[in-house]
Amino acid sequence: MGKVNKKYWRMLASVFIPFVLYRIFWIKMSLIGKYIRLGRIFRRGSGRTVIVALDHGRRHGPILGIEDLKTTVAKVVEADIDAVMVTVGMLRHVYEEVAGRVSVIARIDGTGTTRGPDYTDDRLISSVDMAVKVGADAVSIMVYMGCEREADQLEKMGFVADACENYGIPLLSEIIPSKPYLEDPFSPDVVAYCSRIGAEYGSDVIKTFYTGDPSSFKHVTSKVPIPIVVLGGPKKKTIKDFLSMVKGAIEGGGRGVAVGRNIFQYKDPTLMAKAVSEIVHKNRSVEDVMEEVLGLKG
Repeated sequence: MGKVNKKYWRMLASVFIPFVLYRIFWIKMSLIGKYIRLGRIFRRGSGRTVIVALDHGRRHGPILGIEDLKTTVAKVVEADIDAVMVTVGMLRHVYEEVAGRVSVIARIDGTGTTRGPDYTDDRLISSVDMAVKVGADAVSIMVYMGCEREADQLEKMGFVADACENYGIPLLSEIIPSKPYLEDPFSPDVVAYCSRIGAEYGSDVIKTFYTGDPSSFKHVTSKVPIPIVVLGGPKKKTIKDFLSMVKGAIEGGGRGVAVGRNIFQYKDPTLMAKAVSEIVHKNRSVEDVMEEVLGLKG
């Protein structure tokens, strides 16, 4: 009986040990891939990032500032930014402008349009596999929490996170606290709740709302173990309002910004992108960059 047991265990070990070693190797390779790619997005010196979001066309169509995306991309990469966010479809048209200049984050969902029946119904329109093939350094998805389709959104996030692990590519989840189930989407408790869930599902970076001041935003960043970057949303009423949001997010523990309209709808997108970078990476004041970069009085 003892000989039979030894033979059985040897046979089991011959199958199990190689499998375990392969899994360890695979996990290590995935972590290495993510580390390298995140290192292209988050700058070594500051540990922060300036991402210019240019993926609005999938939802809004050709809005002001991105009618000619190629020209807009050419302008923003002239500034000291770290990455652009575009759809896989549009990356095919702007790859020459970004290659060797900035990192690329590929948006792979987008079925919820502004003129459609439900803007929260954002399903996959591409894949992690395709994002890797076109040279992306990360992928991004929208996740509306608190909406009627919340379960579908969370399922999508988990599915994409798993796929990203297979390729060693980071996932940036754009977490949008939403009504009707989250009555105050900008509440620090709500933003922290949603952002933490994003981390729990396997996201590597969270893009979400700024909560209004550094102290309340610290309440969010201190409870989430992955980098948080703030979104810009619709163009702010004043330039000072926008830049103050950027400054406050950094002071509150944010690791950067992922903003679009407040940059590409400005009269000089290159200058505005540079102003944002000066705040994010060099800790400069709002007043300084308004005066010295934009030529405006604070």
